[in-house]
Amino acid sequence: MTGIIQNVLARALVLCNPGPAEEKRISAVAQEAKKLVEQQSKTMKEVRDIIFGGSFAKGTWLHGDADIDIFVKIDPFVDEDKFERIGIEIGKKALSRYSPKLRYSDHPYVEAVIRGTRINIVPCYDVEKGNWKSAADRSPFHTQFITERLDQSRKEQVRLLKRFMKSAGIYGAEISTGGFSGYVSEVLIAKYGSLENTLVAASEFKQGQIISISDYDKDIAKTFSSPLVIVDPIDLRRNLGTAVSPECIGTFTLASRAFLRKPSVKFFTKQKPKINKKLYRNVLVVEFTHRERSPDTIWGQLKRSANSVAKQLEIAGFTVFRTTCNTDEKKSGTFAFLLESLELPEYMVRKGPEISRAKDTESFVRAASPLVMWTDKEMRVSTIIKRKVIDARQLAKMLVDRPEANGIARDMITERVKIYSGSKRRLSGLVKEAADELVSTESHIFK
Repeated sequence: MTGIIQNVLARALVLCNPGPAEEKRISAVAQEAKKLVEQQSKTMKEVRDIIFGGSFAKGTWLHGDADIDIFVKIDPFVDEDKFERIGIEIGKKALSRYSPKLRYSDHPYVEAVIRGTRINIVPCYDVEKGNWKSAADRSPFHTQFITERLDQSRKEQVRLLKRFMKSAGIYGAEISTGGFSGYVSEVLIAKYGSLENTLVAASEFKQGQIISISDYDKDIAKTFSSPLVIVDPIDLRRNLGTAVSPECIGTFTLASRAFLRKPSVKFFTKQKPKINKKLYRNVLVVEFTHRERSPDTIWGQLKRSANSVAKQLEIAGFTVFRTTCNTDEKKSGTFAFLLESLELPEYMVRKGPEISRAKDTESFVRAASPLVMWTDKEMRVSTIIKRKVIDARQLAKMLVDRPEANGIARDMITERVKIYSGSKRRLSGLVKEAADELVSTESHIFK
């Protein structure tokens, strides 16, 4: 099987590696951006250095998918407010001709696009290893670790792994994806040596699996609660697996098994999922407009809000199979829920206490307004009551009318709310993407 796998990977590598012309173009953009940042930083005594980071600096970026991270290293004695102001000022002024935008992670950073390539200007403190003051301080050490640990052959293995994950829809640490970051993919190759070895290991992942390149503190590891624990090799107290969703971990395991069972280049290209349109009629859609915010903020609020609505649906008696959300990251958003049924029976059984609990039984009987009441086979008092709401669309309307009381983020829904089922109108755009996610199967993984 290894020979077959190597043959497939050789063909897949052509999809991953940038060609000489692309490398030359991206390098030119990177040097131009870095020069602009250096010129802008000359008069700021707090700035100690300007360096490249991320996949560009490590040589692990994918063909057609290069982002360039430029880190502004700032004196660690600078306070947090000034630290942020310096990073924003340098980034905006350096990239002023390219319509820079302010983005937010743990700290704000500046993003712009130069000739089709995204540039991120990120401030970090110039600290010694372990003396972290901001979340970005580890990044230069990540770059150093990976460049020292991986030779050119292993960097190609990283590219293969990134492409494999990207095709499975599980690549990217953004909240919108909840997948594996570029650095995590590099750490996995540093640990296992090759894509094939990584997929063999992933095919056997267990709940609470711990992955570490070096010895780690087992007491600290016990405090990590994610389904997959990946110990950061430059900070053994940090779990890289925290940001990876259980869904993405599970998909990685199943995709690895599927590839090892039947290797194919299709695992490195985005496959069209099999969509069961019959299930559209069971999809509840809440379509709305929202206030523009940073992508990470809006995705985080959307996911929490959608989960809160799903919980309220379940409390009311609806069975929610799957939940998702979508946004154009500007003003349009949607929640979507795949339900067992959009309507419930008019009546339901409510069970009371066991009859041996005399006071509780008396209180239950006194408080009930039953249509029918009896003692059941479990020797409990049971009654039939009429449901207050039997239509999921009606309940969703009640929930969004009082958003904050029902766990929906403040100011999430601003106007133009539409609530309907997938069978009531032709789906398109963001709504169709969300509905398709709920009723689709990645057939090359699930066979």
